[in-house]
Amino acid sequence: MAELREVANLLDGAKVTEEELQTALQALLFHQCLYEDWPYPPAYRLIVRHFATVQSIVRAFGYRLVNHAVAGMVVLEADGVVYGVHMARLKKDETIALLILRLLYAEGISSLDERGRVHSNTDDIYDRLRTAGEEPPAMARLMEILKGFQRKGLVRLGEHDPEEKILQLQIMPGITVLVPDVYVEAVILWLEQRAFGEEADAQQPATDSMFAHLADYRANLGAEPVESSDMADEADAQDDPNA
Repeated sequence: MAELREVANLLDGAKVTEEELQTALQALLFHQCLYEDWPYPPAYRLIVRHFATVQSIVRAFGYRLVNHAVAGMVVLEADGVVYGVHMARLKKDETIALLILRLLYAEGISSLDERGRVHSNTDDIYDRLRTAGEEPPAMARLMEILKGFQRKGLVRLGEHDPEEKILQLQIMPGITVLVPDVYVEAVILWLEQRAFGEEADAQQPATDSMFAHLADYRANLGAEPVESSDMADEADAQDDPNA
C-alpha cells in the first residue's frame, strides 16, 4: 500500500521515530485543528515539516489535510461521508453556541490578532444568545460545551474570574474551516423554510428567535481570513433536515 510505503520512508529517512509520528497523527485526529503554539506544538511542527507525507497517510482514511500557513494552522477535514457522522452530531444547545461563536468571529474580523484569532468572553456569548431570544445555558453547561469545542481547536479558553463569573477565550481561525459559510447559509435557509412552510405554526417561535443573529451573520459572510471548505462531521446540527 502506497501510504504504508510513505510511513516507512518517513521513519527510515527523516529521523522521525515511530512514537513521534504516532503522537502527531493521534494529536491531529483528536484535535482536528493544530496550531503552531497550541495545543501540541511538536505535532504541528512534524506535520508541517513532512506535510506531503502526512497528507497522503490521512487521505487513505478519507480525510483531507489543509495547511493555513498565515494562521499557523493545520486542519483535518472530512473528505466525504465518514463513519460515525450521525453519532457525532451536536446537540441543539451546542449547535447554537457554535453558530454564536462563528458570528462573533465574523464580527471581530477587523480586530484579529497577529495569528488570526478573535478575543472574546462568555459574556459576549450570553449577550448574543439573549439578543437572539435564546435561553442561555447555565455557566456549567456552557463551560462543558466550550471545553468540547476547545478539544477540536475551535476556541482556546483563558482566565476565569469566579467573582464576575466570566471566562476569557480566543475564537480560533479553525472555526471558519469547520463551520464554513456554506453550512451556516444552509442552516439559515432551513430555518426560513420551517418558518414559512407548512409547519410554520408549530415551529415559528423557535425559528424567529434564531433569525436575529443569523441575519447579522449573513451580513458578515465572506470576511474570513482563511479559505473555508466542507465542514467536518462534528459541525452537523442535531436537527439537520438532510439526515
